[in-house]
Amino acid sequence: MQYFVRGLFLGGASTGLLLMLPAVLLQTAVPLPALSAALALATAVFLAVEVGLLPFRMPQNARLVPSDIVVRTDGSGALQFGFEMGTGLRTFVPSHLPYAAIAVLLFAGPWWATPLGGLAFAFGRSLMVRSAVRSGDASAWDRAFAARRAPILALCWTVAVLAGGLAVALQHGGWTLF
Repeated sequence: MQYFVRGLFLGGASTGLLLMLPAVLLQTAVPLPALSAALALATAVFLAVEVGLLPFRMPQNARLVPSDIVVRTDGSGALQFGFEMGTGLRTFVPSHLPYAAIAVLLFAGPWWATPLGGLAFAFGRSLMVRSAVRSGDASAWDRAFAARRAPILALCWTVAVLAGGLAVALQHGGWTLF
């Protein structure tokens, strides 16, 4: 488990670092009102897809763990899979919230916070995995999560939209969060 979690954080940090350049370019070249409009539009699209108003899903690499990674005994398989999962480039993305978080990092967050966003993504994924493993019965944990998925997502989206709106309002008012 420790190699997997390390891989998650390495992958998340890598993705965050890669987002830094487009964030810098966008935030220096595009006026603040256009950035705010892009963030609002992106968030609306991701939320509409989430609730089924738009009939498509964002791209994801929806593959399960390959068996050649699982059987490695030196920890490299777990590290590799954790890295890939931490980047968001491997396995299922169960919500469109990570895409909205990327939009916040690109359009409204300070450019230097992008690696922190990547680490936050990895932290969220590690919490899910750790809680499923610690439950003792991952299948029962999956069923319980599936039964509560809608209210959990509603709460997460509400917090995300309110926080994003507050950040944009503060930014337009001349305030910065960082």
